[in-house]
Amino acid sequence: MKRVKDLDVLKGLAITAVIIIHTTGSGTVDFGPSTHSYFMYLALNRLTQFAVPTFIFASSVLLSYVHANDFHTITAGKLKDFYIKRFVRIIPPYMIWTLLYLFFKHAVSGSLEDITLKSYLKCLCIGTGYYHLYFIVIIIQLYIFMPYIMYCISKLHLRFGPTVLISAALQAAFYYSYKAFLSAYLQRPASLLPWYMVLVFIGTWIGTNYEEYTKKERHVIALLPITIVTGVYYTYLYHLVNIGKPISTSVFNFTWYVYVTTAALLLLYASTKVRIPFFENAGKLSFGIYLMHPLFLNVMNGIFSTGNVITYHAYTLFEFLLIYTVSYLLTSAIEKTPFGKYIVG
Repeated sequence: MKRVKDLDVLKGLAITAVIIIHTTGSGTVDFGPSTHSYFMYLALNRLTQFAVPTFIFASSVLLSYVHANDFHTITAGKLKDFYIKRFVRIIPPYMIWTLLYLFFKHAVSGSLEDITLKSYLKCLCIGTGYYHLYFIVIIIQLYIFMPYIMYCISKLHLRFGPTVLISAALQAAFYYSYKAFLSAYLQRPASLLPWYMVLVFIGTWIGTNYEEYTKKERHVIALLPITIVTGVYYTYLYHLVNIGKPISTSVFNFTWYVYVTTAALLLLYASTKVRIPFFENAGKLSFGIYLMHPLFLNVMNGIFSTGNVITYHAYTLFEFLLIYTVSYLLTSAIEKTPFGKYIVG
């Protein structure tokens, strides 16, 4: 249970980063690239981009930690139990919130004509009901393939180092295959589980070998300089994109991969050392918070505007705190109802 609580803290840190990303995004557009405010919002927005990858990493660790012994062998009965338990907590909320966001978008645009069964099912399949719902499609893919990934990890008996190297090689193979061939057929690579292969494989190894990993986890501190350097460089590359400078997409994505992977490992270490009850509770409620917070953000963005820089910063901070608080409290309240799991997981 202690390990599960550690992972709740990790998810709490990740959901906090998600809300920071979504509340600071407008600041990178509203301020010119020569202003101090622009660079402040750019740094906040880009250096928290570990958020979704860390969620995927945390889910991989948690699933493999809880279920690793179940999938040394794979049977139809084990798969059935696993899938029912997992999908009943994610599919109904995903269906409800996708439909809610479709109605919300069309109500805002003044037309409901485009909501059809076909468009609804398409949105469910590819996660385009709203800009953040692609993540749920990734988690569904993770649930589908996780039993088989756990089986492979348990049979290979690899150490941590070789696991990192093999997963990195597979990640590179997928990336260049996508770039060369698959991009003509798949337009949203970030919605595909293989896009996060390194995080999934490393997370699964850690969850499967958690006791062994924790004996040496302090060595992860050596990654801190790499995380800082790649985080700053990734932010700089994103700035170059913003101002129209040509950059290598391979360098950009490689820097992103190194940054988010090392950041996830460092945050896992931090979550085992710093037990903050708020982040632990936020992690437990993170799925519901993730689903609903963009709805409140959209409303908040539409009710206030100012040309004063200080007021803009103050409102952005207020927006972050209010959206986080409302989403947190509402998720907590809904979760306690008999039908809560069908709405917030």
